[in-house]
Amino acid sequence: MKNLLLLISIIIVATSCSSVRKMVEKGEYDKAITYSIRKLQGKKKKKRKYVVALEKAFAKVTQRDMNKITFLKEQKDGNYWGEIFDIVMNIDNRQKSISPLLPLKSEDGYQAKFKFVRVEPLLIESENNAAGYLYKTAQRLIRDAEKGDKIAARKAFGALDEIKKYKSNYKDVVLLKQKAYELGQDNVLIDVKNYSNIILPKEFYKDVKNINTQDLNRMWLKFYTKEDRPTDDFDYIVNLNIKEIVISPEREKEREYEETRKVKDGFTYLYDKDGNVKKDSLGNDIKEERYIIAKAKVFELYRTKIASVRGDIVIKDLNRKTNYKSVPVNVDAAFESYASRFEGDKRALSKETKDRLRSYPEPFPPNGELLMMAVGDLKNMLLEQIKNKLK
Repeated sequence: MKNLLLLISIIIVATSCSSVRKMVEKGEYDKAITYSIRKLQGKKKKKRKYVVALEKAFAKVTQRDMNKITFLKEQKDGNYWGEIFDIVMNIDNRQKSISPLLPLKSEDGYQAKFKFVRVEPLLIESENNAAGYLYKTAQRLIRDAEKGDKIAARKAFGALDEIKKYKSNYKDVVLLKQKAYELGQDNVLIDVKNYSNIILPKEFYKDVKNINTQDLNRMWLKFYTKEDRPTDDFDYIVNLNIKEIVISPEREKEREYEETRKVKDGFTYLYDKDGNVKKDSLGNDIKEERYIIAKAKVFELYRTKIASVRGDIVIKDLNRKTNYKSVPVNVDAAFESYASRFEGDKRALSKETKDRLRSYPEPFPPNGELLMMAVGDLKNMLLEQIKNKLK
């Protein structure tokens, strides 16, 4: 048994040693460094294989990164400064992870040597150049945006936003971002056209056009009404065209019906053959529950009135001078009111009937009020079309 355990231990040690060596040989330097550090941290007796692996992997990856930095600088392309910054940050993080282990000596006396890079000058250089390149790029894009290129404005916004990775308060980035944001907006006019023969209340127009932009979740869309922005500087127009409004007559219907239910109605005593009340084993009178069929006559008055709105939604792309396919709109706003009274035993009534019990029905709403009930459905249809078409 002892021999078996010893053999297993030897295999585990050999495997781990081979594993970290293979990482270095395969160029998986950071993986080898992370693995070796984990094996060395907090150990008084530090195994030589991990010390050596850490030393080799660090030297190779540092040389590789420095060569890459030199190569990228030689390209004379400002676009590479962001990549250089990332490489320098990796070097810095790697060195910081090793520093707590220094000086590093194995249990058999091997002293590892690490040549650290002075990252501060490289970080400052790459930060300044990366931020400067993005800033100049954004300025160029904003000039294009001022000529009407909204895509350029959005790219400028992205470049300016990236600067915060290198510099938190760089020049006039905040003001330029706001400018790029405004130049990159697609302005959308929401309008309602009434082609029906019914006069709509002013509140109807206002409520339909009161779109919550948070519901749309679009960064580059701004929604207006003619009242908000009385100009013609729009990219899209979303028209809700109301072509027909039909309001039904006020209908009233009376109904009379009966409801019955088996209900408990007290109790009766049980008697023996001699006419005496039966007793249980404790001497108590025996009785049983009595049921009857309760009846009630219900008199119901039902009122209804419906406003039907028909039309379509058309989204116009003013820049391309094209229309998206119109989508039909069909909305019904219905008023319903029940008033019920009964005669007889209330216990016979169903829950639904009890909920409708009232002396008088609600009055019929005016036409304008009924039309306002349709606003919610119309707004939902507008939102759906905007989300589907304006992406």
